[in-house]
Amino acid sequence: MKETISILGCGWLGMPLGERLVNDGYPVNGSTTREEKQEAISSAGMDPYIIGLSPEPKGDIQSFLDTDILFINIPPSKGDGQPSFYLRQMQELLKNIEQSRVKKIILISATSVYPQNNDEVTEEDAVRIESPFSDTAWLDIEELFTQHDDLKTTVLRFSGLIGGEYQPGRYFSGKELGGADDPVNMIHREDCLQIIEQIIVKNLFGEVFNASADEHPTRRQLYTRSCEIMGIAPPIFIDKPMPYRLVNCDKLKKALNYQFVYPDPLEALNV
Repeated sequence: MKETISILGCGWLGMPLGERLVNDGYPVNGSTTREEKQEAISSAGMDPYIIGLSPEPKGDIQSFLDTDILFINIPPSKGDGQPSFYLRQMQELLKNIEQSRVKKIILISATSVYPQNNDEVTEEDAVRIESPFSDTAWLDIEELFTQHDDLKTTVLRFSGLIGGEYQPGRYFSGKELGGADDPVNMIHREDCLQIIEQIIVKNLFGEVFNASADEHPTRRQLYTRSCEIMGIAPPIFIDKPMPYRLVNCDKLKKALNYQFVYPDPLEALNV
């Protein structure tokens, strides 16, 4: 009997992940905050749950956490408008995890834990950086789970996302953008899904991995091509230096013996 997996957040990544795991024979619970999405989750072969974190969990959280592996993939938000909403959500979730049988977790994090020092970064270079958009410091979120003695948590630090409806150019169309010739870090959803699957199959818990495609096109190349695909105006590139980071994924590739399906983000834009 395969392990039961609960997916907290059946959105852009969680829904296709659930479908894939069901097809692979795993019993899967899938959560959403919207009642109208339950049917889609059920149709994908998952057991649907309405779970909210406001920041205290709402819904049948203990039944949802009656699982072997918990996949956490909900985006940060400012929620109730009070400070550190996302951190409080995760703290409340952790309290409920401690009362459940969950022992293994996959937490989706971000490469924004790294300073933009115009250099290559590896997993050891993470620092506490608070996002100006959600007052979230990803390192604080990660450490809630990775430093918990009773949990084996694997953290996946994904870089910029491509695939499905995600076209990164839409956010910069017609806007001024510096650092035209700086490298960018991106990853296609298909690679995200395959990496997660392999972590589960190979039981690689208690690790931290960067996940970013092998090649690093320039901002000018990536955002111009993305806007061309959508048929919208490209950014207006200006002569202004911008800080950047170059994400190294050697640890992931070695641990999983992984080869990226889409090593070149420029080609991945077309998929």
